[in-house]
Amino acid sequence: MSRRCASATAESPRPEEDDQKAPSASEKFTTKAKQIWNKAGLDKPTIQMMIKGGIAPTIAIAIYQADSVAPEFTTLGYLVAIISILGFPIMPRAKFIQMIVLDVLAVCLAVALALLMAFCCVKARQHTESSPPGAYNSSASAVSGVWLFFQIFLVHTFRAKFPQFQFPVVIFSMVVNITTSYAPGFSTMAAGINLVQRMLKACLTGLAISTGTSLFIFPLTSRTVVFRQMAGYIGNLRTALKAHSNYYESLRHEDMFGRTATYDETVEKLGKKGRKVYSPEAEAIKVAIQQITDLHSKIHADITFAKREFAFGKLGPDDIQEMFRHLRKCMIPVVGLGFIVDIFQRLSDYNRWNEPNDDGLGMASEEVRDRVVREWNDIMRAVYDPFASMIEAIDEGLQHVSYVLKLAKPPKKTATAFTTDNSSSDKTKDAEASAVCSSPGEKGFAAHFAQKLEDFKVAKRIALRTWSEGKGVHLPPDFFERPSSLNADIDDIPVEFGGMSRDRSRRQLYMFLYMEQLLHASGKVVLDFVHYADEKEASGKLSRSRLIIPGMKRILKWAAGTFKAGNSHAEDNMGDIDSDNNILELGEAYISRKDPEHLPPETTFQRIGDKIRIIPSFFRSSQAAYGFRVACATMTIGVIAFLHDTQEFFVKQRLVWAMIMINMSMSPTSGQSIFSFVLRILGTVLAMIFAFLAWYIPDQKTPGVIVFLFLFVSSAFYVPIKLFRFRAVGLISIVTTSMIIGYELQVRKVGEKVATSNGQPYYPTYLLAPYRLATVAGGIAVAFFWTFFPYPISEHSALRKSLGASLYLLANYYSIIHGTVNARMRGEEGDLTIKSSAGRKLEKARNKVFSKQMLMLNGLREYSGYLRWEVQIGGSFPKRRYDSIITHVENIAKYLSVLGYASDTLMLLDDDPDSTDSAWLEDFKKLASTAKVTSREITSVLCLLSASITNRQPLPPYLKAPKPYGFASKLEELDKDILKLRHIAEPGFAAFAVLQISTRCIVGDVERLVRDVKKLVGELDFSFHAVSTAPNSRNPSMSQVYLSNPLCSRPVSTAQSSRNPSMNQVYLPSLVHFRGISTAQSSRNPSLTQVHMSESPERNKLD
Repeated sequence: MSRRCASATAESPRPEEDDQKAPSASEKFTTKAKQIWNKAGLDKPTIQMMIKGGIAPTIAIAIYQADSVAPEFTTLGYLVAIISILGFPIMPRAKFIQMIVLDVLAVCLAVALALLMAFCCVKARQHTESSPPGAYNSSASAVSGVWLFFQIFLVHTFRAKFPQFQFPVVIFSMVVNITTSYAPGFSTMAAGINLVQRMLKACLTGLAISTGTSLFIFPLTSRTVVFRQMAGYIGNLRTALKAHSNYYESLRHEDMFGRTATYDETVEKLGKKGRKVYSPEAEAIKVAIQQITDLHSKIHADITFAKREFAFGKLGPDDIQEMFRHLRKCMIPVVGLGFIVDIFQRLSDYNRWNEPNDDGLGMASEEVRDRVVREWNDIMRAVYDPFASMIEAIDEGLQHVSYVLKLAKPPKKTATAFTTDNSSSDKTKDAEASAVCSSPGEKGFAAHFAQKLEDFKVAKRIALRTWSEGKGVHLPPDFFERPSSLNADIDDIPVEFGGMSRDRSRRQLYMFLYMEQLLHASGKVVLDFVHYADEKEASGKLSRSRLIIPGMKRILKWAAGTFKAGNSHAEDNMGDIDSDNNILELGEAYISRKDPEHLPPETTFQRIGDKIRIIPSFFRSSQAAYGFRVACATMTIGVIAFLHDTQEFFVKQRLVWAMIMINMSMSPTSGQSIFSFVLRILGTVLAMIFAFLAWYIPDQKTPGVIVFLFLFVSSAFYVPIKLFRFRAVGLISIVTTSMIIGYELQVRKVGEKVATSNGQPYYPTYLLAPYRLATVAGGIAVAFFWTFFPYPISEHSALRKSLGASLYLLANYYSIIHGTVNARMRGEEGDLTIKSSAGRKLEKARNKVFSKQMLMLNGLREYSGYLRWEVQIGGSFPKRRYDSIITHVENIAKYLSVLGYASDTLMLLDDDPDSTDSAWLEDFKKLASTAKVTSREITSVLCLLSASITNRQPLPPYLKAPKPYGFASKLEELDKDILKLRHIAEPGFAAFAVLQISTRCIVGDVERLVRDVKKLVGELDFSFHAVSTAPNSRNPSMSQVYLSNPLCSRPVSTAQSSRNPSMNQVYLPSLVHFRGISTAQSSRNPSLTQVHMSESPERNKLD
């Protein structure tokens, strides 16, 4: 039976197990409850934020019960609670302050425009035929409708351009909808001013309550969030290192090329979603690495606010940035170590070792596989102990950093036991003192950690000597102590040894050096982090707190960035399940393009004309299209308020809240989604149920109703906090519940007469709640309709465009890495301590684009995961293909980061005392700059792939991924001795191994990426190929021709006669295909052919 076949074994129960008592029912319930609680993530910070979210509307409704407060708001009291919810007090302080300033500005602007609109309506009523005060007036209604349409259009176009204004725009739209609904009935400006004044008071009071809640109840700063994330970052790094240790241990005796054993060697085991199933150790590495990159992108998004925040603490903005730099340096080699699983998989796929065997085929390949597995088992048994020791030391180093920087609490020191023997007592104390000084958190730990790194170097030499002897090469005893120039007599790896070729042996050596180099690099960067933490502790910064005030430059950048397009963070907008939460500014190359129809203006007249062209460009933009959709959707219901026969119905049935729900539901980045529509309706139904429970459980007593409202609203805030992609659904539920309860308590306080003075009849709760449900559901339904009318904004289109943007970022990132590597090889990087140096600018751009890429990939993966809930209309969505492309993009980005890190290692070797005299290193750098580690062709290919997916265009003909660099072969062409075995002791040889493996894996992923994109969008192909011939005496060249275009591939028949020995009927693929349908041949015209044009077959659809 094959190695991959598992043997079924069953363990017999031990006798003592029979005596153990089965857990009782209460214990089972307790265990199950704990599991559910932990899975829900209900930790202390989460519960505090839920309580904080419920406090604001509760305070707003409670203070309305005071006799001095109710007269100020009369019929708009419940609006205070709703505005306090939209203030979103659970945001961290820096983000909240930015948002509350924008909210206040939005309210003031909306009120000012409302007064102007009221003035226009009053004047319109005065300049038409006289009518009784308060009666319907068509002119006033028309003016109000025009104001409503254009305000909604402009403000939502602005919302699409600047996603960070989502909440202010919703509040602005709420004021506009309410005031324009009542404006046609204003007979004097006094009535308009009265309503607008009460609206202003209600909105500002709600925002004030939200501000007090945010700043004084469970205050949460952006710095606190970032420090928690950094503590989690270090914890994730430690988890990944532990997973690597377990994986290396499994490689001592398991098959690293197999995935999961099966009983039938002709069948490969697949997961529930059709994915490959790997060993638990390999899966643990993949999960841990994913958690690290996810958290890295979150810190990148939040650290900007943490640096701009006024606070009272220990570390300043520059310290926070420096800590993140160290974490980033620790992340790259750890992520690179995680690629060992991927590299073994690539080797397995390349050798076809993991494909199901049919009829016993491939036995020779199995023998090679078994031999390679045994060799790797032997290698891992030899290096596991030093690897495990190094991983343990790195883990302790990260633990030390978290203790010293106050990111985690150190364990309490235990008292030593008393002994009567003085001599043994002294020895014990010395041993304990030494252990204490070298433990994480102590001052002597850095020296202990540095010694561990030196020990690892010695272990590496022993492992290399063992490997060389296994290949038949005997190294002299002083091989690692003398320069490689004195080792010219040492043989290279044999061409064939033990049935393994030299190339395969070299790949094995490169793999081992790859693991060793990244593990050693991880230790070095963690040691630097340890030194940094110790320096901060020694400086006294960590011993006392002080007032931290950001510099004026940061404050000005904050103010300027507030009004910058693309400056969006997840908590700032009202995205939905089908929206791309991570709205990023991709760069001028992606947004601003040259106009092929106009040259740059030169004269004053041309410049004026260029400014005029902005107007049609504005109305042509996607932002204006979104604003127009929202305005049309709003007017679909709003027109009811402006017609004579339906105006009274609009007011009585409170349809203004349907308009408000339209503004809350329609997101600039969301597509048409049946699933999100159903979720919103379900959320509204739950809100109605919560309102019934909160009203009737306490027997309609006001104190009890307020308490139950607090409980239900706090519980509902779990959705925006933990299920952030569903935040729009959660907010709609919270607003609806608060609206129902707030209105009922308002009527109880001011009386039914005052409550109905605005034309709205009073309904008891059991009637009001269903009416509110119908109103909100109607608004959501209208928003859903205008999302796909007149043409649908598909949620699949949003995913496709985001994927195209991600490919653009990848091309940008590759170009930056290309420039970085070339600059380092040529020595043109400059001094990194100078901000204006080329190396410093490249480093800043590289880190920024990498974080953007990880942030966008997180959103793509999350969105793709929800697609299985969507109701498909037409053909199924190629989700597996999209997931494959996302995986390839992520792999390329991470391999590029490892590639840049390896080149950085080569540069740092210049400062290493062990390598300053290395002639090999200097020769290697010169040759590497000539051999070109990276290729600009990949940048071009990635840009073409991005454009094809974004614009739904087929790829150009004959597009192929660049061939593998053959970096090693190119180096050997320039210098045949550069990669001989005698150089393995060189400090830069292991870095070369990382470069070699990274470049090959990058090209391999680019090839797969091109193949997957080609299957999605197709490829233009103008050629035709004769694939079969059937010659005979009368028809020597009759051929059958097939299309080479994947968009349309079918054979075309041929016809031949004795008079036309070479006539062929051909079907040529192109945008317009040609089909030869008839021919006429004569002796005078032996090659005349009649050709007919036919329409191109339908192109494959992406969505």
